[in-house]
Amino acid sequence: MILSACIPEPENPTIQLSETSQLAQVRDWFEANKTKLRLPDRGTNYRTESQELILPFFEKGPDWEQFHHYYFPDGREVFEVSLENENLYIPKAKDAGASEEYVDYFQNILFVKHPTLPKFDPLIIRYYPDKNTSNREFSEISYEMIDEKWSGWIDLFTYDEHYLMGYKVTEGELTHTREMQKNPENARKIAVSSENKSDEAIHCYPVATDWYDGRTGEYLDTTWAQTCEWQRGGSRSGGGRGDGGYEEEKPRGGADSPGGGCKKCYDPPEVPAPTLRVEIDQTVKDNPYLMCILKKLELSKFVNDLALFDGTAQNGRNVILKVGETENPEANAETNDDLGPYHIQIILNQNRLGRNSLEMARTFLHEMIHAELFRAIFHKNGTPLDRNFEANFAKYMLLYKGDAAIHHNYMAENMVNKMASVLSQIHSHLGKQSFLNDPDVIAAFPKGLPSGFYHGIAWNGLKWTDKWRYNLPERSSYEKYQKVGADNLTDNCNSN
Repeated sequence: MILSACIPEPENPTIQLSETSQLAQVRDWFEANKTKLRLPDRGTNYRTESQELILPFFEKGPDWEQFHHYYFPDGREVFEVSLENENLYIPKAKDAGASEEYVDYFQNILFVKHPTLPKFDPLIIRYYPDKNTSNREFSEISYEMIDEKWSGWIDLFTYDEHYLMGYKVTEGELTHTREMQKNPENARKIAVSSENKSDEAIHCYPVATDWYDGRTGEYLDTTWAQTCEWQRGGSRSGGGRGDGGYEEEKPRGGADSPGGGCKKCYDPPEVPAPTLRVEIDQTVKDNPYLMCILKKLELSKFVNDLALFDGTAQNGRNVILKVGETENPEANAETNDDLGPYHIQIILNQNRLGRNSLEMARTFLHEMIHAELFRAIFHKNGTPLDRNFEANFAKYMLLYKGDAAIHHNYMAENMVNKMASVLSQIHSHLGKQSFLNDPDVIAAFPKGLPSGFYHGIAWNGLKWTDKWRYNLPERSSYEKYQKVGADNLTDNCNSN
């Protein structure tokens, strides 16, 4: 079964507003509801009986000019917006390893769209780099995109300063979690069955954390947190349960109330093990340009959740990525499962490797989604692409004939937003500044790059789908973005 990436591309399942229009909706909702999101003044004692961390409330002004737009793996839409307010709470604990180096602590606000109600769950996210080599500009880091050189703590709070969860990241890898708990001596010990071998790699222990005002240095509070660490390959349950850990009694709350101290309102997305294990053939390894683009794709959380580029035959690979001849000589690449679900092949057309780096990244991404669809259909064990995959995919199998039509129509209606988000995240590593400085690009977009530009690029390869042909009002704009991209995007890929 051959799937060609040269097939043109359609649009998403529902008519999508532009990112800036959506952001205006978020801003309007926030302005209408922000007074309802805070607690009444509590005086100087911010601790509750359950030892939940509630720190002093400060008015928080989102900087609407700086934002990231992406989707959690479970499909929830997120806008991450810079916060103008500089009041940060700095955690200092034995496990946090506070550094003496100058580092840029900063905070953003996540607006997580509710899946059914016309509201957003606003969360404060705070980044505490371990060292100055982890300092990042706003455009270089988000909750969805932590690069392999970043180390530090990430803490999540509700808008009214209830602590939710903390994550320790070491060189791009999640290594610890922490969550507020009752005093260890009063907590109920969790018994772990010896049959649950995956939990043996987890170690949980209570840690006291002192909190200070990042601006004044004033001591604010001390809390206990259950901190869990794991080794690679262990269970990533983290949070409130673990081997030898304690179970936190989470407060009850109305899940449909706007914001507030409801821990049930927001569940940080769990990251399953990647389902694609990709063996990189020597024909790709010998091409530094292709390898550089692959490395930049790996900076994306979506790609990391989807695929692990470690594969050899000995490591259980199910996909082989190589350069060669494609059955269709005009195709950018082809994906097939002719040899079965453990030998899926992605073949990059050896005669079409000279395209710009962002378009090459799109081809990689497009073909990996094809590979994951083949894998998910065969194994029927779920996929990071779609939490309700089997039910959702069934309708495409009824409506269309042949793998290419089935896959592409599914991708057109479900994957374009996610692909566009990945391309937007990695473009700064693939010659974005040179692109923006191009006189032809400036002439085409005198007011700056349109918010739908990356959607336009993501639609390449999907133009023969029903969504593109019959239900895509933005099609002419996307064709313009594709034309400007084809003529002006660069071949740059930063090896750093």
